[in-house]
Amino acid sequence: MESIQYISVVNIMIGITITYFVLEILLMLNGIDQDTSNILLLDWSKGKSFFIPFALGAIGGHLFLGTSNAAFKMSNGMFPVLILFGLTIIMVLIAFKVPFKKSKAVLTALLIAGFLYGHFFWSMNYTVTP
Repeated sequence: MESIQYISVVNIMIGITITYFVLEILLMLNGIDQDTSNILLLDWSKGKSFFIPFALGAIGGHLFLGTSNAAFKMSNGMFPVLILFGLTIIMVLIAFKVPFKKSKAVLTALLIAGFLYGHFFWSMNYTVTP
């Protein structure tokens, strides 16, 4: 039998997903050009929020890839999240202190780096050894 907490988390995730899709449909139908979430995220990423591709890549690598090689596992399951948070803070500080052009190549490299981080260091697939 599944716990109440598990069912609550599943229901929250389903609610967030449905809300996102409804919002995306409304943005596509509102008659304003260039205002869907993917265009807004790209614009924000080219500005001071260039951490977005890295964070999305890390989440994608965490959820959909993930190594089972225990050599990459950190001793505490919270460390990968804290490191991701720290890297995001550093990127935000860099964005406000160092102006530079964020080309699609730079944003793609950040996305790939995030995927690799999520795949290797924040994996959900580490084997449990007895």
